[in-house]
Amino acid sequence: MKISTQLTATSLFLIPTLGFAADCGLWYTSPCVCDTDIRYCREGQNGASNDILDQHPIWAHMQGFYKFEAYTFTMGLYLGLNTQVQDNPFYGYLNHTIIGSRDYQHRYDVYPPADASDPTKCAPPRGPGPPYQPFFTCGVNGIATIFEGFATSTYERDGSLTTTSALSAGAVGDSREISEGTYKMVPVDENSLQGSVDSDLFLVTETFVFTNKERTAAGSSQDVYMKAGDESVLVQTTKLKFTKLPDEQTFIDGVNALTVEHNVVPMLRAAVVPMNSTCWGPECPTEEYFCEVDPTCSVSPYQEPDATIKAGPIVGIVSALFVVILCALYYWHQRSMATQRERLKNMFAKHVIDSLEIGKGASSADYLTMDALQKEFNAIDVGEEGGDGKISKAELHAFMTSGKLGDISDKDFNTLFGIIDADGSGEVDFIEFSSFMGDIKKNIDDKKNTDEFAEA
Repeated sequence: MKISTQLTATSLFLIPTLGFAADCGLWYTSPCVCDTDIRYCREGQNGASNDILDQHPIWAHMQGFYKFEAYTFTMGLYLGLNTQVQDNPFYGYLNHTIIGSRDYQHRYDVYPPADASDPTKCAPPRGPGPPYQPFFTCGVNGIATIFEGFATSTYERDGSLTTTSALSAGAVGDSREISEGTYKMVPVDENSLQGSVDSDLFLVTETFVFTNKERTAAGSSQDVYMKAGDESVLVQTTKLKFTKLPDEQTFIDGVNALTVEHNVVPMLRAAVVPMNSTCWGPECPTEEYFCEVDPTCSVSPYQEPDATIKAGPIVGIVSALFVVILCALYYWHQRSMATQRERLKNMFAKHVIDSLEIGKGASSADYLTMDALQKEFNAIDVGEEGGDGKISKAELHAFMTSGKLGDISDKDFNTLFGIIDADGSGEVDFIEFSSFMGDIKKNIDDKKNTDEFAEA
């Protein structure tokens, strides 16, 4: 009963302890999802990083400065005209910068002066628009247009980039709150990318491919489809051929030279070069808009789940604790028994001194002789079976309850008799009696010395 009670109490103590949340990946808990899926890792854990350049090598190859030559093919559905080539070729420069988890692209397109002899080329809305329109002459001045793109790395940590309409180039005020449509650019390998934009009105697909071993030349293609019911109709295709530039100064000089070569309105040239801020538009994307998708300042949907405790370790722990508890209880029991045995030996020793010849001055050497022991044995063996050479339980009980000792509890008596009756026969023979007397010799001597000192 004591063991059961003790174990129950211990178990109740352990249950809430094992129920507390534990870290994953410990010897007694479930593995971390992060060990096999980097999306679930904290920044820096197992090499996890939200920085674009850490996630795929193509981005290190791509960032930098480029010049390009481009052709746009506009389809009939878009303008109500037949398929045509518009203002081709046109030229431009691209500045592609990556900082941490964010991607910035500024593209400067320069269109040569139109052929004024073709009325369709100078038809409205040909020109840069207000407030530059009064300074523009079709056929004389070229047009400069800026395209800006902003994107971030994703929670996938696979090298892909994403954005929202709030980060769209030219978005102003409430238009930034419109977030329908998704954009994603995904690395295929170290030399190529695939991208797409899917909105309510348009579907855009993009490719970018390095075309030489040094990765200084590249080609890009963009197809724009207009959604019409259940179909998407191709309305525009743009092809670009890129050449990488060695440094920023070459880029700036090239943009300036191109705007001069094609007679872009001077006041527009000053606005586009150099780029001194994040964006050229009236409102740059704010930190709030970036953090709609930027994993460095938003909450990832991939969270390491709470760890579970493994069944095997629980069984092992509980089993080990039971062993420890049983050993402790066994030790406690043995110690209690030893204490009880010593107490009963002292009790018997005192009664021997009070009731037998030992108490009349016999020394330990005298009462441990065969004759003395036989005499003491016979003094106890006096019951109904007296003189038969065996001390029965009744005879020993009569001895222990006689004289000064008085009554002894049944529990103490049964334990004492079990100690003396070494073979468990239910009777104490002379050999068992003599052995026990030798065992309590020190107890008798201590009791005699104590009593004599007290009497003195």
